[in-house]
Amino acid sequence: MEELPIGFMMALAENGVALRRFAGLADDTRQAIVTQARQAASREEMEAIVRSLV
Repeated sequence: MEELPIGFMMALAENGVALRRFAGLADDTRQAIVTQARQAASREEMEAIVRSLV
């Protein structure tokens, strides 16, 4: 998998439930979420992606 965007890593670090769920996803699903995170235009959008994992 590619390196995670820093903003995505920070948002995951602040949300333990989302972090555990992200870690448990299949590789292709994780990659799709990382791609979505790379396209986030704001911090709020990045945080919404992380919240969607909960």
